[in-house]
Amino acid sequence: MDHDQEAVPEVEKAVIVEQNADERRGYVITLQGDDEEAVPEVEKRVIIEEDVAGRRSYLITLEDKLDQEQEKLLLASCSLVKIYPSLDDDEYAGIERSMGWMDFQKFYHNCLSHKESEEETEEETLARAHQLRNLWIGKMISAYDVPEEERGDVPFKPYNVDDLEAVKETFGEDLYRTIRKAFREVRVAFKTGVDYKPWNRGEGREATLNELLDALPKVARPPTHRRR
Repeated sequence: MDHDQEAVPEVEKAVIVEQNADERRGYVITLQGDDEEAVPEVEKRVIIEEDVAGRRSYLITLEDKLDQEQEKLLLASCSLVKIYPSLDDDEYAGIERSMGWMDFQKFYHNCLSHKESEEETEEETLARAHQLRNLWIGKMISAYDVPEEERGDVPFKPYNVDDLEAVKETFGEDLYRTIRKAFREVRVAFKTGVDYKPWNRGEGREATLNELLDALPKVARPPTHRRR
């Protein structure tokens, strides 16, 4: 061993050997001290990805729970209307009242704001919006073919969760929640046999459970008998 090699401390030799090996593997190592273990960049990325995946899973779980609570409210509203039909504004049968209806304009505007390229034409945007909407309508229709005992407890079963998460990542929260709401309505319609959402015609929107409960005493009042 020559004099120059003896002048190099063992720890420096180790660092040089590690750096050479890691460069060949495509790693980037940051050595902050002699006693700290160097972590390959690929491992850092794996740790970050696992952390992101964990947070994503947690958010999905929270959204599932919220969806389940909203489904219970809609189920209660539809059950009330089925028992007391006069609670519902049955004279109005607009398409937006249909359980599971998804407004095409929501798909169009979201596709418009998330074009695949700057060169995308109006016709191409419309075609994408129709294709995306028809895809999810098809998934909704297929939900009726799944036996009740195989559906599970998650509100948006039986379609692939990753498919819906991809919608959120590509188009944002608005369209994502529109699709989840449609599936929630379809599940309730399947359970109750109610095809139209309870409606507040005066305000042009779906009636809330509280509104139905407020009106309930008027329609559920027992008949009065006149004294002779």
